[in-house]
Amino acid sequence: MPKHILIENNGDEIPSESDETLLESLHRAGYKMRVSCRNGVCEICEVKLLEGEIKQRYPELYLSVDSVQTTRSAPSVLACTCKPLSDVRVRIEGLKSPGELSVKKLLCDIKAFEKLNHDVYRIRLQMPATASLSAEFFAGQYLDIFLPDGKQASFSIGSAPDTGRDIELHIRHMPESEMSNAIIGHLKSEKTVEIELPKGDCYLQAHKLKPDTRLILAAASTGFAQVKSVVEHLLANQFGNPIYIYWGACVEEDMYLEKLPMQWAAEHPNVHFEPIVSEPENSPGWTGRTGLLPDAVLEDFADFENVEIFASGSPGMVYALLDACEPRGFDEANMHSDVFAYAPRPKS
Repeated sequence: MPKHILIENNGDEIPSESDETLLESLHRAGYKMRVSCRNGVCEICEVKLLEGEIKQRYPELYLSVDSVQTTRSAPSVLACTCKPLSDVRVRIEGLKSPGELSVKKLLCDIKAFEKLNHDVYRIRLQMPATASLSAEFFAGQYLDIFLPDGKQASFSIGSAPDTGRDIELHIRHMPESEMSNAIIGHLKSEKTVEIELPKGDCYLQAHKLKPDTRLILAAASTGFAQVKSVVEHLLANQFGNPIYIYWGACVEEDMYLEKLPMQWAAEHPNVHFEPIVSEPENSPGWTGRTGLLPDAVLEDFADFENVEIFASGSPGMVYALLDACEPRGFDEANMHSDVFAYAPRPKS
């Protein structure tokens, strides 16, 4: 009869088949943990046993723990040689859930530095080719750039994970900001830059989307970088569900690369693109849609059944969009944005 392993880290429960070690059960379920020798010598795969009965092959050990609430007082066992004799509850430091990626700090080559409009630059980086120094990310995640003095700043990744080692960033230069000047100066003049990735819980995996999902991708300003990563990932994986892109800017000159989403819409019937300018009085040549992004979404959607929204912009824009959509039946759980992590609303 199979035993069960309750993982205290996240509350997940997985089965452990007869005669399987803890490590074998975890790997079969898609989890990753630190491991080396796999015979009990290096002790890298240490696990805290909070509850249950185990038998360890090497070093030879039998343990039965009624219940331990803190890891400090919990005995340690080795996942590679330890087998559950009953249901067990464990805590494992550094355990990676299925699909969870490792965060790495890398030194990347700066391959290109290009001005896209009056204040936005496109930077192309290339990650190291060595497998041990490579990193993965999901569409929609961001990275941190580190300057030589230790200062850091976060930027959305503007390329899809399907493009291999190449990374694209869209960075707005704000001359009044000392940090912005330092970032632009370094990327413009140096050959390499240190980054850390992946970061952020607002991401998308094409294979996990339901067949009836409608996607709204809402961006303001350089939030388009996140949208670009997501759309290119979806198209690369032949995602055929409706994709609605809303890109808001104050004035027309703040737009950049707008011909790219126009091309997506022209070549893919499931892609729809709506650029919106909120200050048409300051954009004399603009003939497109005007107003606020949340209003445009409400004009186009009578209901939000099977709709997921990915929003990239200021907290004001993201929460305004959420507040506009909820009265129409939209479920907040279906909105995804990094804003919810770095600028959460105060709990009432």
